[in-house]
Amino acid sequence: MDFVSTRTKEMKRIVKISEKKLEMIVSTIMEQVENLQYYEDEDFYDAFFLVFRQWIFEKIGDEYKKYPMSLLLKKYGKDFEKDMGILEFQDYEGGKSFDRYRVLTGGRSLVKNQKHILPSLSKEEKFIDKYKNVISHIIDELDYPDFVSVVLEEDRPNSLHVKFNIDFVEMLNSKQYERINRYDLDAKFRNYVSGFLGVEFGNPAHGQISMSSSLNYVGADEWVKNVLNKKIKKEIKKLPNANIIHSIRFETFGGYATLRIIFKDSAGYGKRTGLLLDIKNYIESLGYNSEILRVER
Repeated sequence: MDFVSTRTKEMKRIVKISEKKLEMIVSTIMEQVENLQYYEDEDFYDAFFLVFRQWIFEKIGDEYKKYPMSLLLKKYGKDFEKDMGILEFQDYEGGKSFDRYRVLTGGRSLVKNQKHILPSLSKEEKFIDKYKNVISHIIDELDYPDFVSVVLEEDRPNSLHVKFNIDFVEMLNSKQYERINRYDLDAKFRNYVSGFLGVEFGNPAHGQISMSSSLNYVGADEWVKNVLNKKIKKEIKKLPNANIIHSIRFETFGGYATLRIIFKDSAGYGKRTGLLLDIKNYIESLGYNSEILRVER
C-alpha cells in the first residue's frame, strides 16, 4: 500500500512512500520529540538553518544565495517563524537580531512541531531483547556480593536503567564487609558490558546506549521500623549506664549501616567507651556483623 502525500502546487512535488516507511517516519518523529535531551545545541542550529533555507528558496528561489544569512533573517525571519509555528518570539519587533538563543529555540520548536526530523543512529531493537540470552551470564560474571541483585529496565530502546538492589538484612548478616556504592557498581557493569559485548555507552542519537543507575536498600525501612525501633533500641536502653544516651541515630551509606550514639553532655569518657562496647557486643549477639552494622559516637 502506497501513501501519497498531499502537497501544495507551490512545492511542485509528490512523494510516494510505503506504509512501512511511513510508520518508521512517525515512530522516529515521536521518538525525537520525547528524547530531545539526546541532541546537542549544534543539532538544533542545523535544523533551523536547513528548514529556513528550504523555506526561503520556496519564497524567492536561488536569489537567496546572493544575500548574507543575517540579512535574510532580518528581512524574512519573522515571517518564517510565523509560518513554522515558532511562537516564542511572536512579540518581538520585525528585524530584531536572530541571536544564538533565538536560533536554538527555533530549531527545537521545529523538531517538536514535526517540521524537521533530526538524523539519528538510534537502533529500534532494545538492548534487553538483543542480549536477553547473555544478560544473566554477564551479571554472574560481575561477581557482585550475594546480597546485590541487578534489575534492568528499558522503557525506550537504547535508554537503559540499571537498578542495584541491596538486600538490607542479608547485607547486615554478611560475614565480610564489602564497600558498596552506586558509582563502583555502575562502572563495573559498564566496563564489563563494553568489553564483553562491544557496546558503547553514551548518546542514543549517536548509536550508543544511554545508561543510568540507582541503588536501593530493599527491606531497610521495614527493618528499621520492626527491628531497630521495636527491639534493638529498647534493649540498648536496658544496658548498664544507658541513661547517659541522649539519642540514637541510624544512617546507611557505602554498604554499611551505623547506629550513631549521641551522649548527654554530662557523660564521662569512660562510661561512653564502655557503653559503646556493650552495644557492639549486643549487636554481634544478634548475628549481625559489627563491621557492617556499626556502633559509633
